[in-house]
Amino acid sequence: MVIQTGLRRLVAGSAALVLGSVLLVSPAQAAGTLKSTDFYNPLKVLRIDLNLPAETVKALNDRKVYRNYVPGSISMSVDGRTSGDLEMDIRLKGSTSISPLNGTPSFKVRFPKGPSGTGYLGIQRLTLNALTQDGSKIHEYGAYALFNSMGVPASKTGWARVYVNGVDRGLYLNLEQPDENFMAKRFKDITQHVYEGVALRDFKPGNDDGDNLYGAFLADYGWKVTANKNDLTKLISVINYRDPAAWYKALDGVVDRPALLKFMATETFLGHWDGYTGPNINNYFIRSNTRGKFTFIPWGTDQTFGENRQTKTLGDTFLTPMLAKTSTHPWLPKETARGNVYTKCIAYSVCKTAYLIELKAVSAMATEMKLGTLMKSAAAVIKPVLVSQYKSGSDLMQVIEMEQTRSISFIATRQKEVAALVKTYKIK
Repeated sequence: MVIQTGLRRLVAGSAALVLGSVLLVSPAQAAGTLKSTDFYNPLKVLRIDLNLPAETVKALNDRKVYRNYVPGSISMSVDGRTSGDLEMDIRLKGSTSISPLNGTPSFKVRFPKGPSGTGYLGIQRLTLNALTQDGSKIHEYGAYALFNSMGVPASKTGWARVYVNGVDRGLYLNLEQPDENFMAKRFKDITQHVYEGVALRDFKPGNDDGDNLYGAFLADYGWKVTANKNDLTKLISVINYRDPAAWYKALDGVVDRPALLKFMATETFLGHWDGYTGPNINNYFIRSNTRGKFTFIPWGTDQTFGENRQTKTLGDTFLTPMLAKTSTHPWLPKETARGNVYTKCIAYSVCKTAYLIELKAVSAMATEMKLGTLMKSAAAVIKPVLVSQYKSGSDLMQVIEMEQTRSISFIATRQKEVAALVKTYKIK
């Protein structure tokens, strides 16, 4: 707390150097003209200026502490509308992809809560993804759009051109964080917990261990009110029922089963090998209500649409099987078990049929919402920023455009696979 307060004073001191005589204000005091709809508008690129004092720059380049929030200021603008300069706290984001500030970092930003308790324009946190693991720069936009169209609670996305102390860092994805504000907007009942799953841990006995900051599932929200994992304990118990019929029936009491089937079908259609249904069993949240009933929420969808960054071959596609208990992934040549809720589902005929029906619905939705066209439009919106960042006609820019074309064609490839599965299993 003393360090945080000291850094906060340094922000105010540095502001005179970075921002002239501008006085930093809290989000509640800001008289900005931005609208909440400006944050996640796929047709616009939001300019975000991160103004960081020397001590914050030092902290964000120090591996020992760069996951800790440190203070700075932020201003955001688009089409002549601006937020003004706002206080914020910032840290680096990522696991295997994490990069220091002097590299190509992704960021998490949080606003101090105002009197309403909702931060700035009802937004408490920003997630800014540097898109380093997305060769097309449009995978997350397309993936979250499809999840939302299927009725799966998923983040909204927007674009941002990020500047750090006046230096252009290029294109970022502005991703809605699944926080308490997200839950209040997406769900009508009261949220008890939001857990983030740790890679490869899955719903196995004993994985209800630890507290909010430690264990196989980390509690991002709800721990102050309910400081236990009793809801998770019950969920794990049910998921590990051995009798398939009893498992499927009991599952309906601890998860939103229709939403779960949509979630799994959409993940597999997208080829989200780094998600729950993939061999990494990674990148997902689960949200419980006060009755202990859970909903799965997708995350980390950058390496979807057949992304295959492991090879040097341009335009190649990695196809995750949509109906198989095991899978490889681009960096893992051997077959590995996938998420056990998914594998138990496809092993039980009733659940498998329900899953295939949803897979057919996902394929149809991709056509109905014109997903490929939307992704082409997104590519056009962000192209000027990418051209400035990577230079028109450069080898890297050509690779990005090739990957965009390949990613969009992946949709039709997947639809053909779904059609073959539907025919084989006589799904009406």
